Amino acid sequence: MLLAVALAIPGALCAEEGSSLKVFLSLGKGPISRSNIPDAKDKAVKDGLYSSVEEALFATLSLGAIAVNFDTVTEVLSDPPENYIDGYKVVAERRYGDHYHVAVEASVAMDRLAERLTTAGIVLEGSEKPKLLFLISEKRPETPGFDYWWGPGKSFIATVSDAAISDAMAKRGFEVLPHRAIVDDASSLGSDGLISREEAQRIGSAFGADVVVTGRAWTEASGNVMGEERSFRASIELEGILVSTGGPIGQTHKASIAVGTDPAEVSNRAMTEASLEAGRDLSSIIIGAMKEKQSRSTMIEVVVEGTNFFENFTQLSREMEGLSGVLSVRPRERRVERAVMVVNFTGEGKKLAEKLLSRNYKGFSITISEVSRDHIKVDMVAGGKNTFMQ
Repeated sequence: MLLAVALAIPGALCAEEGSSLKVFLSLGKGPISRSNIPDAKDKAVKDGLYSSVEEALFATLSLGAIAVNFDTVTEVLSDPPENYIDGYKVVAERRYGDHYHVAVEASVAMDRLAERLTTAGIVLEGSEKPKLLFLISEKRPETPGFDYWWGPGKSFIATVSDAAISDAMAKRGFEVLPHRAIVDDASSLGSDGLISREEAQRIGSAFGADVVVTGRAWTEASGNVMGEERSFRASIELEGILVSTGGPIGQTHKASIAVGTDPAEVSNRAMTEASLEAGRDLSSIIIGAMKEKQSRSTMIEVVVEGTNFFENFTQLSREMEGLSGVLSVRPRERRVERAVMVVNFTGEGKKLAEKLLSRNYKGFSITISEVSRDHIKVDMVAGGKNTFMQ
């Protein structure tokens, strides 16, 4: 397949302003068999349409993202091009040797392509990357119970499943939080080797995670295969929990069998393969949950002015980023004593204003003078109490 030449063409195929359609000029060729020119032209056009989708994908993902998600990218490029193309026209054509060549302008629906990629478990550049914390216990054939890394005295423990799935999710664009023992009063695992949802939410909140992934993984011998070779079966059960609500967002259960002569190596291989399969499933589950959550959010403009601006604004910004329901905080404008931010919040302006008023600020207070669904005006003043000015 020839690589397409991407052009932003304001031609007949372009949709109205604000549309997700983007036009690409692509080259395609088809072999001429038995002097059948119409058939060769059809093949050339189809080749050009595949090239348009390919180039659209290159415009969507970075080269690094394509490399680490190559299997998924290959699957997407194997889809019929009409899944993503809303129209095309042949702008040039000719026979050359034993091939028919065409130049095709194809209008690609970028939103459908992006939806396909995120459904496949790829976090796109520029989208919100949820912070993940993994609380997965693991049992090996030689151990009497489930090992886990969190809690007092546990931070030195490393498990195969945790390492495999953390690496896989990080490569797919998720932010995976590093492990450290932070909770001296962490509850013990249940008899089933699982942490409770309530405890997982508590630990996830302490880490600043958006999603906690809980579960258990185990390997067991499945009998002799031939001579000295042994087989091991690894199983992993995972559940995603949204930290802000404590509610489950989806589950996955995967298993894998590996065969070999070294029991430790075979067990590790089976566990790694099962974990990677579970990670692929989990990617789609988490992306879907975060998209649903963001679809209920509001982009709120927050204008901040006031005294001792730099120091107070820094504190206010940190407090705002830590509020429950705040998905992101992005700067839009910054002056000496004025700043404008855009806050992605799961609610409207009044609810965000109430949360800001409920916080205690060191050395200053805030007065909120304007509130609407998507706008808040905040004044920082020395001392005093937080107030809402109607």
